[in-house]
Amino acid sequence: MLDKDTTEARSLPLPSEAGGIRTFRALGYRSYRYFWLGQLGDSAAMWMEQVIRPLLILQLTGSALMVGLVITVRMVPIFAFGIIAGVIADRYDKRRILMYSQAVTMLMHLTLAVLLISGRVQIWHIFATAFIAGGSMAFKQPARQSMVPRLVPADVLLNGLALNSAAMNIMRVTGASLAGVLLIAFNYGQVYLLNALIFVGVIWTTTQIKLSEPTEIPVELPYVRHRRSRGWALLRDLADGFRYINSNRLVLYLMGMALLIFILGQPYQQVFVPLIALKVLEVGRTGAGWMLALTGVGALIGSITIASRERFPRRGLLMMLMVMVFSLALILLSRSTWIPLSAVALILAGSMQTSYMALNNSLLLERTPQEFHGRVMSLMSLDRGLMSVGAILAGSLAEALGPQLGLTIIAGTCLGLTILAFLFVPVLRRIQ
Repeated sequence: MLDKDTTEARSLPLPSEAGGIRTFRALGYRSYRYFWLGQLGDSAAMWMEQVIRPLLILQLTGSALMVGLVITVRMVPIFAFGIIAGVIADRYDKRRILMYSQAVTMLMHLTLAVLLISGRVQIWHIFATAFIAGGSMAFKQPARQSMVPRLVPADVLLNGLALNSAAMNIMRVTGASLAGVLLIAFNYGQVYLLNALIFVGVIWTTTQIKLSEPTEIPVELPYVRHRRSRGWALLRDLADGFRYINSNRLVLYLMGMALLIFILGQPYQQVFVPLIALKVLEVGRTGAGWMLALTGVGALIGSITIASRERFPRRGLLMMLMVMVFSLALILLSRSTWIPLSAVALILAGSMQTSYMALNNSLLLERTPQEFHGRVMSLMSLDRGLMSVGAILAGSLAEALGPQLGLTIIAGTCLGLTILAFLFVPVLRRIQ
């Protein structure tokens, strides 16, 4: 691997040309490697919390609706602050923004660890820390995603995004599994303390990143030039971002498809998987961790598959087919009472979801000038914020109808809307 800073590495042969493995060629760039290691640690803590927070709420309240509500509280700040976070990511040092958000997340893990270990935790503590952690995520996501084009060359962008996704999914497997194993011997507070310690290393890796100077990516559609002005600068930059989005219908369509995944698809992991593990398959809280790990196995397979290819023909059609298969996998999961069949459904759902998002994000970043990357990715964070709507809907359906029928309705709606988009929005399936 090349051991140069990103700026220097751009003048050298790509790792694949120098005898490296094509699947991992983005790791040939030093700053990207630190970025990737930081993603490993961040994702490890995140996926462990994805297991323990719903289980903790279920233990304290016994309510599926409360599980959906705590997910909502975590996502509300992403919706509230996401757009302005994108403006800030475009105007200021992305690396510092990432470090500050990571420090806030670390403090939230540490706070819950102290409260749980001391036996003083209350329900509102869990909701309050979820809200603050969601706020830090709102600023972290656009800064992190928009950094990738400044860590690797344009022709390695899809590989870099896919490997970034692979880092998340490696930890979805190991992090979720580790949470399940740790909960056998340790309590919730001790696991949160481990998460806080992990973030010490994550912050250090971020200090080692060096970003290249931004370069403009050619786009076919008109856009409004970025203006660095004083006074109402942030609001003007925000307005410029919306003008650009409005001028680019392709970006709007891609965001619309992501919206479908986040609202109807994503809550299956936080709401339905723990409920199915505990109430349908009866595998306990450790089993819930293993089930989430299986979605990570599928997601890792999808990420590595995408990373191994330089380009895909007819990406629009491929992405729509991925959403359809994803929906069918969730329907299979909702009807299954046999653990091996449920495992197949989870692996398939994880693979389709992650492959779709890697292709979607690469298209967005390829078709957008770098000066707008933060704002475009922050609008994608709005989709993540709107996931709270799906979490409330999922929790309500699970509470009223049971987890199996509730998931069937959610997945069937996702499938039906995708088929309608396939039939009546042809520009989506024609994206190359």
